[in-house]
Amino acid sequence: MYVLEVLSGPLDGKTWAFEREITIGRDDALAEACIALDRYISRRHARLTAGEDALRIADLESRNGTKLNGRPVVGEAPLEIGTPFIVGRTVLRVTREA
Repeated sequence: MYVLEVLSGPLDGKTWAFEREITIGRDDALAEACIALDRYISRRHARLTAGEDALRIADLESRNGTKLNGRPVVGEAPLEIGTPFIVGRTVLRVTREA
């Protein structure tokens, strides 16, 4: 089980648990991790997918992009546990559930 956590942004400290996949966005009808207060986040912005031994992050053709290690995510990219990434103006990270 994984935990998606807001490190900085309008929902600082908010978390969502997920097992295989979670979509991040501004519209709660389209995204399990809804961050409606960040107007720079698209309705369906990014998706995290957990494989057998790796996490992947994908930008879902969002208007303002997704950044990992200071670079835009194009298509899909590997994501290390604990590495911060930016969606809109919100900084998030994924950890393992204790």
